[in-house]
Amino acid sequence: MNQDKTESNNESDKPKSRLWFIVIIVLAIAVIISGTTYLWLRPHDQTKEAETQSGQPVSIPKEIMNNQFGWLGGGPEDTGDGIVEKDGKWVRPHPGAFVWDMMQKAKDGAIDFTLTDQEVNNYQKNDLGILATVWPFADWDQKNLASAADCKVPDTDEFLLKNDKKGRGSYLPEYRCNPSDWTTYQKFVEAVVERYDGDGVDDMPGLEIPIKYWEVMNEPDLQYGNNLPASESNRLNFYMQGPAEYATLLVETSKAVRSADPEAKILIAGAAGADERMLGFYRVVLKNSETLTAFDIGNVHCISNDERTSDFNVGAYKTMLLSEFNISKPIWVTEAEAMYSTVAEENFLSTKKSVAGAIAAGAQKIFFTRDDFGDTRIDMSKINSKSSYPSSEKYREIINSYSPQ
Repeated sequence: MNQDKTESNNESDKPKSRLWFIVIIVLAIAVIISGTTYLWLRPHDQTKEAETQSGQPVSIPKEIMNNQFGWLGGGPEDTGDGIVEKDGKWVRPHPGAFVWDMMQKAKDGAIDFTLTDQEVNNYQKNDLGILATVWPFADWDQKNLASAADCKVPDTDEFLLKNDKKGRGSYLPEYRCNPSDWTTYQKFVEAVVERYDGDGVDDMPGLEIPIKYWEVMNEPDLQYGNNLPASESNRLNFYMQGPAEYATLLVETSKAVRSADPEAKILIAGAAGADERMLGFYRVVLKNSETLTAFDIGNVHCISNDERTSDFNVGAYKTMLLSEFNISKPIWVTEAEAMYSTVAEENFLSTKKSVAGAIAAGAQKIFFTRDDFGDTRIDMSKINSKSSYPSSEKYREIINSYSPQ
């Protein structure tokens, strides 16, 4: 009997043993999984945290912010030496390397910062602040548009890579309409802004002077109305759509920029001039109520077409913003020249007069397009042959009248 009872007890203990065995196995597996997870994930997290902590936030130095003058820049080797020589502190690379087609070759492709890093490193060697232009064009994206054929520029366009006579090192793609895939485009913009915003998180290695000013494309109004001579309409086509479409581009780009950097300042694209055709383009843009808060800084150009106004078109542009839309925002002139003569001294005097008029009208910053007052080229795609006129000295005379050195 006792033996039977013992055997019976042993049999009843077997389920309990099995249960404990299962519990032990489950706990062991849990420990292994958690340990493996720690090995796989925690070191990555810790590294990420260490990178975030090691990056120091940077800001644009006061001496740059206080300076009101800059130049267009360009080319892979350009470090802005000529700007420094003339006492400017700002550069606007044109078209610059912040071109979607140049930086990302497919929807799921990695973003290549090689050229933009080079551009930023080049200019920060000379302590220059950068106004960067965002170009929303990528041929692989635009070809998905139903109207893609209407977005293709003429083969003679100056900013196609094959027509680059200046060695800019950057180009604009063949198709120039709004993005087909807004989500992918906005992710691209966010990644770019984050890399150069100077907040110490995911910044470019060695970033010393952040980019806090972003311009949404360039002169979308230039072809508006399609009444330019064929020589011009076939040479410069920055945008193949109209003002309603540009309003959407401005709003969507602005959302992405501010998502990455709430402190960033956004410039509306520079108006190519201040005649009724060009200002009419922006009147339509600004009828979209979302655009009124989508930019922080107004923007007008003057490529030797302000001889009557002598203020780089700032007065007419400001009047349009304020009187018609009650918009009171800072205004920058991101392309400025007053070259009306074949005599360098006369060009210097007209430039000096226009600078005074622009600042009096409210311009906060001015970016010149030419280095030499003796530069009388008509076709600006060609390389300039320098004159003997002391242009750097004359520019310093203008700049030092306004910006503290």
